[in-house]
Amino acid sequence: MAESNKSVARLKKLKQNRLLWLEKKLDKDIRGYDHIVQYRDNHTAYLKSDWVDENIQIIIIKHNYEVNKVKTMKIKDFKKWERQDVNDEIK
Repeated sequence: MAESNKSVARLKKLKQNRLLWLEKKLDKDIRGYDHIVQYRDNHTAYLKSDWVDENIQIIIIKHNYEVNKVKTMKIKDFKKWERQDVNDEIK
């Protein structure tokens, strides 16, 4: 049972780290564009108006796809370095 709790904690931390990484990536990707983007509690983004560059719309669609994909990921789906970082944190 202890191993199960450890796995659940590990998966939760992996998802949290991935969502933080995606948030930073989104910020970096849309920097320099004129835009108003809102960030929801479920970590998805949306545009305040439709009067924005098509590039921003594509970036946001890709971001939301990646965020939704994280929700269903298992430990084996994360990159090796991500798993190693979390394993070092949770011992």
